[in-house]
Amino acid sequence: MENIELIDRYFKNSLSPEDQKLFNELLQNNSEFKEEFVFQRDLKKVLSSIQQDELKSTLSNFEEETDKHSYFSAIPKRWLVAASIILIFSLGLWGVKSTFYPSNEALFAEYYQADENTVVPIVRGEEINSIEYRAFVAYEEKNYHKAINLFNSVSDPEQTHILYYKALCYLSLDKYEEALNLMNQVLESPSAENEFSDFRTRAHWYKALANIQMGNNSEAISELNLIIDQQNSVFKKKEAQKLKNYLE
Repeated sequence: MENIELIDRYFKNSLSPEDQKLFNELLQNNSEFKEEFVFQRDLKKVLSSIQQDELKSTLSNFEEETDKHSYFSAIPKRWLVAASIILIFSLGLWGVKSTFYPSNEALFAEYYQADENTVVPIVRGEEINSIEYRAFVAYEEKNYHKAINLFNSVSDPEQTHILYYKALCYLSLDKYEEALNLMNQVLESPSAENEFSDFRTRAHWYKALANIQMGNNSEAISELNLIIDQQNSVFKKKEAQKLKNYLE
């Protein structure tokens, strides 16, 4: 299937589960596909805005016509306008959000990227046999199953950074409930936020993405609000606001 056709079917909500998986993979890993998708999405937003302007003009003309014909005079104008809006909506002209806005799956694919390893620097070519070091090597190589097993085997698997990166492994493997449980443990940790790292705000970001993928929009918005309202961090603030605008 051509990429253009895949994107077109996405906006028509006619992707099969297999096509949706391919769409998500391309959106996350293919820069040309993502650029085309963003262009089509933004173009449709512009068209939807034009449609709304045309709708306003149509309603204005409708009001003028009702003023000219005496047989409409007995009906309150606001009722006529409301009826016209309902009619237009039923015909599909105003189905803007469902038609032009990306799905939760597409939002997740567009915004999700596993966080960088900022805890254990990996020097290629060095042979370090500590379990934690090997866990982060596996994490950077996107060998998430192996990384989880190694994270579970470190001397203290309840350390905040271990819980955090293990949660990201689960999230990358589409195991959202496991990821959410671990991110909650990160948030409960007294060392989740310190002068060297801000795992608390980052945990809220990835909890929001997990909830988006699971269709829990209200929970996702709550997490995004915590990021937007954060005074001491700029991590993902702009992205959080954009996602919130899509979900509301």
